[in-house]
Amino acid sequence: MIARPRADALDPFPNTRFRVEIEGLRSTGALEFVFPEARIVRSPRRAPQTRCGNLVLKRGLTASADWYGWWDRARRSKTAPKAIVRVVLISARGQDVIRWTFRDVRPVAYQLSPLNALGSEVLLETLEATVGGFEAEYLAASRDREP
Repeated sequence: MIARPRADALDPFPNTRFRVEIEGLRSTGALEFVFPEARIVRSPRRAPQTRCGNLVLKRGLTASADWYGWWDRARRSKTAPKAIVRVVLISARGQDVIRWTFRDVRPVAYQLSPLNALGSEVLLETLEATVGGFEAEYLAASRDREP
């Protein structure tokens, strides 16, 4: 008998349930993660190479200076501190389903959203970083294994 996937096994995951882990930082509380573009670059005499664009992280500004501290160390150092960044997609049932691991991540830009005395939005902190490469790990072979 051939196992048939559940009807929802091929439904796309929503982009709202995730966590970001940055090596050396306690917590991120990220509200948004923009994946870097990854391109295969071919040249006549070399094996294909992968080039990645920058990743972008956003969170509400808090009393934690972790992101600013990482960026500040990078701008003050001749050799910018590298870290591993992991982004974990979480299913509607609370299970980790996909993990992307970005290596050799270095901050290159830091920004705060504007202050506005007439507004009521959360003040956002944005960190942009270069990426040396990445791997994706599909933790559940398929969602049809979920109860």
